[in-house]
Amino acid sequence: MTGRVINRREQHKQHTRAALEEAALALFARRGYEQTTVEEIAAEAGVSVRTFFRYYSSKQHALFGDVGHERVSVLRGALEARPADEPPLESVRTVLDGADITDQAQLAQIRARIGLLSEQPSLLSQYLVISEELRRLVSVFVAGRCGVPDTHPYPLLVAGAAQAAWDSALWSWAAGQTADLATQRRSAFAQLTAGVRPPG
Repeated sequence: MTGRVINRREQHKQHTRAALEEAALALFARRGYEQTTVEEIAAEAGVSVRTFFRYYSSKQHALFGDVGHERVSVLRGALEARPADEPPLESVRTVLDGADITDQAQLAQIRARIGLLSEQPSLLSQYLVISEELRRLVSVFVAGRCGVPDTHPYPLLVAGAAQAAWDSALWSWAAGQTADLATQRRSAFAQLTAGVRPPG
């Protein structure tokens, strides 16, 4: 009985979260990101403002959803768990490969968000914040494993490759390229890091 209650509760949460994201994306597309308020998103989804903040901390959070905002946290934990004697570049490659998104529902949400960014370039600043978080995370990790400052060229190159591979694959895939997102990202990262040598 308890299990069924928990399942219903989780289903309700997922339904509410999906309703809020759909409402936010619809309003952003119709009225613009800056012109849309949290109150309007909540009303469109048929919930209270208090409920909105139970699921999302801000409009930006609703715009990119948990996929975008949790990505850096997941990657940080995965990088920290890699063996200390593993080459940093291999650690980054393994973790990025493991974090590639293949779930069709998540991919559909990502495609919708990229479409919105293309239609409203003013939203790109929000996307760039998350992209920069990824770059910074990788550079700090690689620098720490190599024993060099995070301003050293090597961690900056690896981090820049991680960021550029994700960006190029994402926009190419969203534009309708035939290769799936994970395949494009992995190919881009491999090409960008070919010949990059660690310090020392």
